Amino acid sequence: MNRTRRTLTLTALLSGVAAAGASGAPLAADLPAGALVTLETHGASPTFGRLTGLLQSAARLAGDDVPDLNAVTTLLPSLLDGTLGREASAGLYSVGTDRGGYTPALLAVTRVTPDVASFLKDTLPRRRGAAVGRYTFTRSGSMLVGMSGGLLYAASDKTLLMGYLGRLSGRNAPRLNASPAYTRATGAVGPQELGVFLNFSAAAKVARAQLGRMLVPRLLSPLVDALDTLGQYAAGFHTTEDGLQGAAASVPNAAGKDVPLYGLLTHTTDFAVQGVVPASAESVTAAACAPGSSRYLARWLTRVDLLDPSGFLTDSQIADHLERQEAYLGDECAQVTLAGSTQAALSGRAALAVTYRRVTDRALAERELPLYAASYNAALQGVADQLQGLVDRALTTGTGTGTPGKGRDPRRDSRAGELQDLFGTQLRKLRDARLVYAFQGDYLVTASSEAALAAALDGAREGTLADDADFRAANLVTSGVPGWTYARAGDPVQPAQLLALLRTSSVSGTLTTDELVPAARVLADLVNRYGGMTSQSTFSDGVILSRSTLRYAWK
Repeated sequence: MNRTRRTLTLTALLSGVAAAGASGAPLAADLPAGALVTLETHGASPTFGRLTGLLQSAARLAGDDVPDLNAVTTLLPSLLDGTLGREASAGLYSVGTDRGGYTPALLAVTRVTPDVASFLKDTLPRRRGAAVGRYTFTRSGSMLVGMSGGLLYAASDKTLLMGYLGRLSGRNAPRLNASPAYTRATGAVGPQELGVFLNFSAAAKVARAQLGRMLVPRLLSPLVDALDTLGQYAAGFHTTEDGLQGAAASVPNAAGKDVPLYGLLTHTTDFAVQGVVPASAESVTAAACAPGSSRYLARWLTRVDLLDPSGFLTDSQIADHLERQEAYLGDECAQVTLAGSTQAALSGRAALAVTYRRVTDRALAERELPLYAASYNAALQGVADQLQGLVDRALTTGTGTGTPGKGRDPRRDSRAGELQDLFGTQLRKLRDARLVYAFQGDYLVTASSEAALAAALDGAREGTLADDADFRAANLVTSGVPGWTYARAGDPVQPAQLLALLRTSSVSGTLTTDELVPAARVLADLVNRYGGMTSQSTFSDGVILSRSTLRYAWK
């Protein structure tokens, strides 16, 4: 119990995020404009309330089996409501250097209530520090920390912190909420209780400066160009009585040098794949695969070919086959997990997953695919052979060549046996996996097992997603869009299934059976609360916007 209290207290101190306190303008109104990434909370008390409710439910299911969990659920609600519940921001910012380049630095800011401020006051360094206006700060280890005006703030760079405090004091300087890079992405997402912002273009600028000093800018320039073209990204969510609502906005950089990537990101199409996907599928993620997407991937694989230690990329000739796919595959792609996938995964079997791709030239596809499948499968078996050799050598080295009691440690032999079972299972799965395919209407269906392929073809004969009443009720737009997602809950999970899975996982070596049983009970309850999700993506005015709804039974 004492250990739990100390942990929660330390979490409160280190999280540095608080509820109310200073009111008025949002934190972004005074933060510097050069954010590379930020993590933010805005009025997140409802979300944290529901999450702590789940923990309380878990504690009831666990009973007295997990005393620390009971202690956490007693202290956590008030702690979260007094810290993470209102508004906070932690981020990396680009800071100019003496050499004219840029380097990332951390800045975290929180609002604090009077009670939290009083509690934290005694934990901050007492030595005399510096001040910018009425805002003071001092050094604590590698960080600069301070608390003034209802705010708690910390930074890894003095220039960054002083710049922030200067803005708080009225200094006229670029601010985050006035930065088009920030406002365009976060404005599209709208208000969210928990959110994240990523400025890939700014990160590319920092990367170029760093690589320039390392004298290798050309070597990695394609990667930096791709990063720059990604532009900005913002995402967030808020909880509701029925689950949660999420949104994500991607603003690719139209001026980026990776022109093919921009085309891939912003491509839209009219989807008809729902007419061949089985109605019983557990999840379907459809995406517009732009013309040139296979060629683009092939070029990246060629760049990293020499770094592949397994030789799979070379042996499978996958880059060459991807280039040739442009001649016979269209711009509809879908990743599908079939009915029974969740249960298969819990039983240690491969998930029933398949992919769909529209075919534009059936005759050419029928000529090319046997060659591709043959080289791919041969290369995959070659990888399995290499891994088997590595495992055999590692086990031989680990156990030695003596006999038990004469130069060999029985405990080491036992551990080696466990590793043999673990690696043996994974290697068998790898050997069983192979690329198989079939044509269904205007689509190519691929899978890693005959069972998954047969399930996809047979399932579609019983009914397709396009005719499913629940799918139609979701009102997803499938024409002129970048993509969409539709998922339903799988069959209920039983605690006994999760217990068997936990016993074969790495956690079994650190937890006793008495601890695994309540853990399995809690996990089954959490999983069975999921009720499915939908997601819709649109593209307009240079912004790719996705809005998602996830159904979850909080109570």
